[in-house]
Amino acid sequence: MIIGIGGVSRAGKTSLAKKIMEYFPDKKKVILHQDDYINAGFDIPQINNRIDWEVPESIDFPRLKYDFKWLSENVDIVILEGIFAFFDEEINKIYDKKIFVDIGYKDFINRKLMDKRWGYEPLWYIYHIWDNYKKHREDILKMDDIFIIDENNPKTETQIRDFLLK
Repeated sequence: MIIGIGGVSRAGKTSLAKKIMEYFPDKKKVILHQDDYINAGFDIPQINNRIDWEVPESIDFPRLKYDFKWLSENVDIVILEGIFAFFDEEINKIYDKKIFVDIGYKDFINRKLMDKRWGYEPLWYIYHIWDNYKKHREDILKMDDIFIIDENNPKTETQIRDFLLK
């Protein structure tokens, strides 16, 4: 089973991927984190003299696709999670299941302000993250067979498991 999990930064993609892994204790499984496929700093666009992680050009898609395809042929369950999990059409064709974690603006701002993984992130950059997310969000919501988890439509573990197993 090949699963894609997308959503804005701090939406809960990694937590969901880890939870899904628990559903399949006897399977060979792996989580690919899109953050592990960032291009070298000199190959990433900049904004206001700062590396712009929030654009598709920041991802090394050829390397990601190579690993993703190999794993999808050699592991029982592969989960790819990331803000651009649904950006590449070639990868989209491989998914068996697609899950989109959609949080609201206030939740995003609050979670991002508490996020200290990358040190201090200026407020203008946090707004920039949200603006880039909105650019791609509508296309994702129009995708066929996508399971959406959001504040207006929260899902139980049973609903998520049922979606994955149907």
